[in-house]
Amino acid sequence: MRSPGNAVRSSLSASRRWIDRVATVAVTIGATLVLLAIASIFLFLVWASWPLFWSGTTPDALTHKFDMSGTMISALSETEYLTQDADSGNFKIISLKRQAGGLHQAVVGDVIRLAIDQRDSSVLATVSSTGLLRLYSDYDWWVSASSQLQTQEPIVSEQLAGVPEALRVQVENNNVFHVLLRYQNRVEWLSTYSESGPVSPTTEFRVQRQLRLDTSVDLSRLFLISQGGLLLKVDEDGRYQIYDRDLGISSGRFSNISGVDKVQALRSSYGVSVVDAANLVHIYGLSFGEQGPVFNLLDQYRPTDQEVDNVFASPFGGLITSSSSGNLEWFDTDFRSQRHFPLPANSGEDASALSWHMTPEGSLVGTTVNKIFVVRFDARDRSLGVSGLFEGRMYEGYQSPQYIWQSMPLAPTSESKFSITPLLMGTLKAAIYSLLFAAPLAIAAAIFTSYFLAADMRARIKPLVELLAAIPTVILGLVAGLWFAPWLEKNLGLILLFSVAVPFCLYLASRIWRLLPGNRTEARLSGFELLFSAVAIAVAALIASVLTDVIAGETSQSLVSFLAQKWGLEYEQRNAIVVGLVMGFAVIPTIYSIAEDALAAVPSYLREGALAMGASEWQAAKSVVLPTAAPGIISAIMMGFARAVGETMIVLMATGNTPTMDASLLTGLRTLSATLALEMPEVVPDSLHFHVLMFIALLLFLFTFVLNSFAEWVRVRLRERVAQL
Repeated sequence: MRSPGNAVRSSLSASRRWIDRVATVAVTIGATLVLLAIASIFLFLVWASWPLFWSGTTPDALTHKFDMSGTMISALSETEYLTQDADSGNFKIISLKRQAGGLHQAVVGDVIRLAIDQRDSSVLATVSSTGLLRLYSDYDWWVSASSQLQTQEPIVSEQLAGVPEALRVQVENNNVFHVLLRYQNRVEWLSTYSESGPVSPTTEFRVQRQLRLDTSVDLSRLFLISQGGLLLKVDEDGRYQIYDRDLGISSGRFSNISGVDKVQALRSSYGVSVVDAANLVHIYGLSFGEQGPVFNLLDQYRPTDQEVDNVFASPFGGLITSSSSGNLEWFDTDFRSQRHFPLPANSGEDASALSWHMTPEGSLVGTTVNKIFVVRFDARDRSLGVSGLFEGRMYEGYQSPQYIWQSMPLAPTSESKFSITPLLMGTLKAAIYSLLFAAPLAIAAAIFTSYFLAADMRARIKPLVELLAAIPTVILGLVAGLWFAPWLEKNLGLILLFSVAVPFCLYLASRIWRLLPGNRTEARLSGFELLFSAVAIAVAALIASVLTDVIAGETSQSLVSFLAQKWGLEYEQRNAIVVGLVMGFAVIPTIYSIAEDALAAVPSYLREGALAMGASEWQAAKSVVLPTAAPGIISAIMMGFARAVGETMIVLMATGNTPTMDASLLTGLRTLSATLALEMPEVVPDSLHFHVLMFIALLLFLFTFVLNSFAEWVRVRLRERVAQL
C-alpha cells in the first residue's frame, strides 16, 4: 500500500519531479557552501591570530670569518662596523660587502674621541686633539677614496674646555641633540637644538649647557631619560638620582634589588632595566607624582643562563642580554615573555671572548679574534599569552596596573599597549545602552501590533517599522556625529525631562481615553488611538520644553555646565547617550520583527480561553501570550544584542573612539568593530599589530556566531513548543 506522500509524488509530472530534485540539490549545495564559508572564515582568523600565542621561529644567525685587526667600536649595520686600530688609534670602517679586504677609511678628520647614537648611526659626535667638539646629524660614512678631500660640514662646532675622556650622543625628536662629556673630575651635559624644526642645510643650532656634575661618573651609569629631558645617575647600591636643570634633583632607590650589576635605559626613554647582584633582571618605569619623578617596579625576570654579560635595549621592545656562555635572551617587556636563543654557531669558540654590539635596526653583532656573528631579531618573533590581552599591566609612566589600548605609540620609541579590555568594555557599553533604549520600545510595539491593533492596521504598521532596517547605518552615524551629538549637548536637560514626561502623559492619555464616550476597551483597536497617543507625546514635549526654559532661567546655566560644576562630571559631546539612542534606533527593527513574529505565532485559542475564563485583554496578554512567546522575545533581544555588538559605522562616527574603562553615559567609548575599521587599513601586514587585530576579529566572529546560533535555537524550540500546544 502506497503512502499518501508517495501517491502525491507519483501524481506529479516528470518535469515537476525533476525540478524538485534540482531545487533540493541546489539548496543542499548552497547550505553546504554557506557552512564551508563560515568554517573558512573561522579557520582563517585562527590562522591569522595564531602567531600571537606561539612563535617557534628563531633569529637568523650568520657567521663570517674575518680578521678586523682592531677593536669594534660600533655596529653601523649587519655588515658595516666602525673599528679603531689598536696601534695608530685611527677609526676605520669594515664592510663585508663593499671592498675586497673589507677595510675603508672613515673620513672624520682629526678625531681622538668619537660617539654614535645607538638608534641612528648617522648621528655622530667627535672631539679633536685640541678639544673641538663637532656634531654631525647625517654623517656619510662612505666618502669614497677618490674624494678624500671632501669634507662633511658639522651642524655644530664647539670648543671645549679640555679633551673629555668619554662622550655619548643622543638625538630626540629629530632636532634636539644631547651630548654627555666625562672628564677626569666632572660630567657635563650639553644640548644642541634648533628653533626652526627639523635639520636642513640652512638650520641654525644653539648650544646650551644643561648641567654639570662636579664628580666623575662612568657614562655606563648615566642615562638621558624622558625624551632627553632628565639625566639619570645610578649608584652601585641601587640608589639613583634624577637631575632636572629647572627643578633640581630627585633621589630614590630601586625596590626589590640587591645591588646594581648592570643597567640599561629602554628605547622608550621612560624605562630602565637593572641586573642586580643576584642575576635577576628588573624592569622599572618612570612616573611623575607629587614628589617628582620616581621609578616603579614593572616586572622582573630570571635569566636562563647563570650570568649576564651585556644588556641591550631592543628597538622591538624590552631588552636582549648576552651571557657568558654566548647565548642570547630576549625579555619582551611589552608582553611579559622571555625567550632563550642558544647559538650553535658558537660551539668550539671561547664564549667569554665574544664582544657584542647592537645595530640601530636591532640585530646583534658578536666578534671574536677571527669571526663575526650576526644575529637578526625580528618583531614577528614576539609572542604573548591570551591573558596578556585582557589583564591590567604596569606601564612606564603609571604607578598602578592599567588597561590601555594604544596600538600606535605617541613616540616612535614608546611601547605599544594591546589591552583589549577597554574595547570589550566599550562594545558591551554601546550594546547594552542601545538595548536599554531599543528593547522596551520594540517589544512594546510588537505587543501592541500583534495583540491589540486591528489586522488591517497591523498589515500597514509592521512593514513600516521593518523598513527602518533599510536606512544605511553610515547615514545614521553621520547624522549622529554631525547633528545629533551637538544638539544633545545643548538640550540634554530637555531630553531627560521629555523621557520622564512621556510615560506620565501616555498614562494620563490612556485614562482620558477610557472616559471618552463609546466602548473604549482593550479589544482590537481601530488606529485612532495612535493619533491620540501622538498628541500625548507632543504634549510631553511641550511640557519638557517649558520646564527646561524655566530651570535654565533660574540657574543661568545648562545641565552640562551644572553637572560639571556641581559634581565634576565631564560631558563628552560624542558619548554613550548618543550611541544608545542612535544605535537603538537601528536595532529596533530587528527586535520588533522577531518579537512580533513570536507573539503572532501564539495560538489564538489560548487568548480566547483566557478571555472565556474572565480575564481582561491585558491580563490575557500578560499571563498567557507573553509567557508562551517569552523564548521568542528573548531570542529577539539576543539577536538585537548581536546586531549592536557587530555595528561599525554608528559607533565609528558617534563615539569619539576613546578606549576607556568607564561605564558613564556621559563619556565616549571605543568598540572592537570600530577598532578594526580604523586600524586595519593602515596596519603593517604580518606585524604584531596585525595579529592582534585578527584576534579581535576572531572574538567578534565567535561572539556574534554563538549568540545568533543560540538565538535561532531558541526560536526553533519556541516553534516546537507552540506546535505541541
